[in-house]
Amino acid sequence: MNLKAIAGAAALTLLAAGAADASILRYTAILKGAGETPPSAAPGRGVINAVLDTDTRELDYTVTVSRLTGPVTTAGFKEATSPPDDPIVTAPAPGTDGTIHSVARLTPVQVKALNAGQWWFDVGTAANPGGEIRGRLTRTSG
Repeated sequence: MNLKAIAGAAALTLLAAGAADASILRYTAILKGAGETPPSAAPGRGVINAVLDTDTRELDYTVTVSRLTGPVTTAGFKEATSPPDDPIVTAPAPGTDGTIHSVARLTPVQVKALNAGQWWFDVGTAANPGGEIRGRLTRTSG
């Protein structure tokens, strides 16, 4: 094989690898009381890391929460104007400390809103049913 053929094959391999990675987008958010509207003085904290496969529209996410005032009663993705009891995507709820992990298939409209920075993750408790901690998802790669 000559040098041009090897260089061409290497370039195609790199392009294919880049194309495969292009369908994966990553998001994160820090969850805290100050993110609520109105802000909550609750000591709870959390973090969410999410990965979206744009080909399948599957959002694989993990949320870790701690120091909540009580067990989680509601958890889910919302738009800024969503009512407290009406999340776009509902998440399974842990106790006062713990991890939520789930996969949700999004609609094209939901993917568009997520990529536009219009999605928040909200966690409610009995003491703060309208939301104890919340954070806006931001894209970190892709």
